[in-house]
Amino acid sequence: MNQNLPQDLDRESLSQLSKEELVEIIIEQNKVIRELQKIILELQQEIERLKVSRDLDSSNSSKPPSGDIHKKSETKKA
Repeated sequence: MNQNLPQDLDRESLSQLSKEELVEIIIEQNKVIRELQKIILELQQEIERLKVSRDLDSSNSSKPPSGDIHKKSETKKA
């Protein structure tokens, strides 16, 4: 965000700003929101990819049985 803008965006400090300064804050916030939305989407896609990968083992993929060790150790604990 622009270094000239206040960091505390409470009602009192915002009411002291000019219209141009308020517009600048909104524009900067919109940029940050768009970037965060992009990051969230990428993370959601990565989570789904990892879930699918986690659920694959030698019985439902081309992975060798040696890759199933992690799941076998989980079933021994139960």
